[in-house]
Amino acid sequence: MASRQDLREIEDDCPWLREDFRAGLAVLSDSVGEQARRFAAEMVVLAELTAMVPRCPFDESGATPWTSFRREVAVARKVSDRAAAADIRASVALTTCLPRTLELLHAGQVTVARARVVISELEGVDEAIARMVDAELADRVTLLSAARIKQEVRRAVVKADPDEAARRTAEKNDRRDVIFMPDTDDQASVVIAGPAVPVARWYQTLDQRARALKAAGDRRTLAQLRFDLAVTDYPCAVHAPADPTQDPRQDADQVATAAAVVAGSRLDVDKIAAEAGLRPSFTEPAGTDCRRSRPVQASIGVPVETGLGLSNEPGWLDGYGWISAPTCRLLLVDAELRRVCVRVGTGELVDRAERAVRPPPTYVGLRHALLDMVVDEITLTGAAGRVEDQHDPSPGLRELVQLRDRYDDGPTGVMVRARACDLDHDRPWPAGPTAAWNLVARSDRTHGLKHYGWTPLRTPTSTLWFSPTGQCIEVPRHQQPPPGIDAPDQPAVLPDPDDLATLDLAQLQPSTDQDLRPWIRDLPEDTTRWTWITDEEGPLPF
Repeated sequence: MASRQDLREIEDDCPWLREDFRAGLAVLSDSVGEQARRFAAEMVVLAELTAMVPRCPFDESGATPWTSFRREVAVARKVSDRAAAADIRASVALTTCLPRTLELLHAGQVTVARARVVISELEGVDEAIARMVDAELADRVTLLSAARIKQEVRRAVVKADPDEAARRTAEKNDRRDVIFMPDTDDQASVVIAGPAVPVARWYQTLDQRARALKAAGDRRTLAQLRFDLAVTDYPCAVHAPADPTQDPRQDADQVATAAAVVAGSRLDVDKIAAEAGLRPSFTEPAGTDCRRSRPVQASIGVPVETGLGLSNEPGWLDGYGWISAPTCRLLLVDAELRRVCVRVGTGELVDRAERAVRPPPTYVGLRHALLDMVVDEITLTGAAGRVEDQHDPSPGLRELVQLRDRYDDGPTGVMVRARACDLDHDRPWPAGPTAAWNLVARSDRTHGLKHYGWTPLRTPTSTLWFSPTGQCIEVPRHQQPPPGIDAPDQPAVLPDPDDLATLDLAQLQPSTDQDLRPWIRDLPEDTTRWTWITDEEGPLPF
């Protein structure tokens, strides 16, 4: 290992402060702006060309004018047909729905990659909603990484049109599945697609058990442990005799008999669970309440206004992202509740209640619990203002910082969950205390930057990183101000909890054929006057 003196000598040889090195970085930075301006100009031209092409309903499926135009664009830009079609859609979106993003591209203030993420996330969204999101987020996009842009756009879309978000959620809930995918070299993958909360809780259970085994001295990596636990937990009757005291060396008939008995009993259990169905949250069978068993939990941050039905602000599922308000309200019925206090202007987490509340698993019980949490006095943990003597924070302080930060705050937008990060002392310990204001969740990669001359400066709303060459990168915090109520100019009227639940459940049901919107919208009304011709009036003309 290199000594501290060797490292200092290497750092002295680094070119960070040389004028030619900084000039080269400036050229790279200017080229990004030039690419954005050129892309904006190309999109405007492409949109003008698109407007000249005659189109008709279903033209995208292969009619001659549109297909020919798409291939003309592909040849001109030297890309595939699919890439050309994506560019055409992007040009139309920028010139019709995303004027602010187009303006920032013309000014070179937003990169092409960031603009493409916005366009991709808003594809298929109603034009009015897309314009609202563009006006709200375009200026913030200049500071965010691609992953953060996806999160913020999805949050804005879900908030702006919760009904449509609930419809999409219902359709995808109905398509939940487990898919087996063969791979090369004797490998295979399994994709579990379905509601985020039960999938997140299943994964966190695997991760927690894997970390426990690792801490106990297991030599396998965490990834290997998670896989081994996942594939050995499935119910398999053949690998164990029905009677554990029985000689395991049974012949095939005995094994088959034992397997049939165990499989039959498991089938009976599965039938009972299937007949009961799932709770609306998809987290457990109907008629059960697993909160008393203290399972591995999925953490969801929900504004109290959303829980009471006064707002459609989405909630945050740790490790996943934003989920719609109707989904949040249904999940709360099966949840343990803990009050979290945030600052009004910024949404910065201040502290949380010392104890969790377990309301009756009914919508009325949830309503009473939420109101009690709002109006009653609570005992806070005090972790936000506590200074601890040791280097490693206590579990309560660690959980508070992880809940506050959500993700790593690295300058390149590395999306590592706070729970998978170490807690870094901004001011090194012991000169800097072990306290919430001096701790931040940072991955090993981000923490290592501090040893190479990168300097972080935390503010109430962001982290400023200063590179060795003098570049400054602002990384906004993962926090949102409290939403308030959707109609602030009127007195708040709480909806009936059962009526609200009925509406949420109806929104989260898959659409029927009668509910589907027509594929073609805003067609001119057919004014043709039709006349029925019968054979009583003479020979038919065909």
